Amino acid sequence: MRTRLALWGTGLLCLLVAVLGGCSASRQWRQAERIDAAPVRVTGVVTAVEHVPKSGDEQVIAYEVQGHRHTVTRALGTGPGSPGAGHRVCLEADRNHTDVVRLCGERYPSGDDMYPTYVLVGVAGAIGACVVAGVAVGARRHSLSNPAG
Repeated sequence: MRTRLALWGTGLLCLLVAVLGGCSASRQWRQAERIDAAPVRVTGVVTAVEHVPKSGDEQVIAYEVQGHRHTVTRALGTGPGSPGAGHRVCLEADRNHTDVVRLCGERYPSGDDMYPTYVLVGVAGAIGACVVAGVAVGARRHSLSNPAG
């Protein structure tokens, strides 16, 4: 009984991770398509470099589109040669939603590392679905072979 509950929990957790990851990936995909449909190329300026524990530095970039100022935080690298305060950065924004922005030359607003995310989401969903289906079939077989009463 305890093993079945653990398998159900594992399967449902995998499905939850797959759904949340899929929603995030889908949102990135839609934002990339919106930028592609109506791009505005702007020059942003790094205003600050923030240290993020365990992941390095992130640059805060200020940019202006159609008279509105926005800021975005991106990890543009660390160490010598990485952009510091005052460096200019090329950005592409969505003309209709100016807070949706990506670095020039990239496909997705959060960076081009989205393909591994799609693969991970698909694998997690498949594993979760197989575990849940296996547990359901096993539980059903067990209840048919040991009728109560």
